[in-house]
Amino acid sequence: MKKEASLSIVEDVVNHRFLMVRNHRGINKGCINFPGGKREPGETMLACVVRETLEETGLEITNPQQVGYVEFPSKDFYVYIYKSTEYSGNLLGKKDEVDVFWQAADKIPYDKMRAADRDFLPEVLAGKFVKKRYIYDDDFQLKEIINLD
Repeated sequence: MKKEASLSIVEDVVNHRFLMVRNHRGINKGCINFPGGKREPGETMLACVVRETLEETGLEITNPQQVGYVEFPSKDFYVYIYKSTEYSGNLLGKKDEVDVFWQAADKIPYDKMRAADRDFLPEVLAGKFVKKRYIYDDDFQLKEIINLD
């Protein structure tokens, strides 16, 4: 069974900032990106993105819209990207897994993100639906980007 996951881009449109996480474990340890995680058996991807965002950040997102899909076939990983501008709750974060913080839209730390995130994020933030395949080697170095459009 292929590994499917969600990625949740939450935007605070009033204050021009995005909800981001710094990972403390797993394949993205030390990297900054967005809340997300693996889909559970029988769970829809929409339910996954809502659950993962709540579990990692304490925020409940409303009306997330799919804005992209990216594949990592060498890692057997397939990620559905959602964006939300409606949310409620208090920022908590799972300190053992991630630090959660708001980042100004004009100061996104691309230099602390994985190559794939650096590639697709500007397109998503510009309003484009992204559909790409990223080929990584065994040392997690990006070798190829394939547009799936």
